[in-house]
Amino acid sequence: MPQASVVIDSPAASRDAASPSFVCTWKAAGLDAAWILLAGALDLTTSPELKLTLQDAQLHARVVVLDLRKLTFMDATGVYVILNAACDARREGGRVMLVRGPAYVDRVLTLTAASDEVLIVDLDPTEP
Repeated sequence: MPQASVVIDSPAASRDAASPSFVCTWKAAGLDAAWILLAGALDLTTSPELKLTLQDAQLHARVVVLDLRKLTFMDATGVYVILNAACDARREGGRVMLVRGPAYVDRVLTLTAASDEVLIVDLDPTEP
C-alpha cells in the first residue's frame, strides 16, 4: 500500500515563527476612561489575556478604548472577546471603542460584522 506524507504549511505556523510576543496593557486615560494597547497576534492563545485586561479596565472605567494599530494578526476569537466586552459595557452603561488597526484586522472586523456593533475610530499611526 502506498504511503503519503503530508506537509502542512499553514499561515498560522509561519506567523507564529515570525511574530513578536503579544502585548496587552491598559492605563487610565482621563475621567472614567481606559486605553488598552494591543500589539502582536490576537488569537486563540492570547484572547484570554485580552479578556482579563478588558475586565480589569472595565472595573475602573466606563469607556474603554482598544488600540488595534499594532496588531499583526487577529482571528475570530479576538473578535468574540471584543464583542462580549462591548455587550457587557452597554449593559452597565459603558462603552468599548476601537482605534482602527491594519487593513487585515479591519477586514476581520468587517467580515464578522463586528464593525456594526462597536464604534471604530481612525487615528494617525504616529499619535500616542
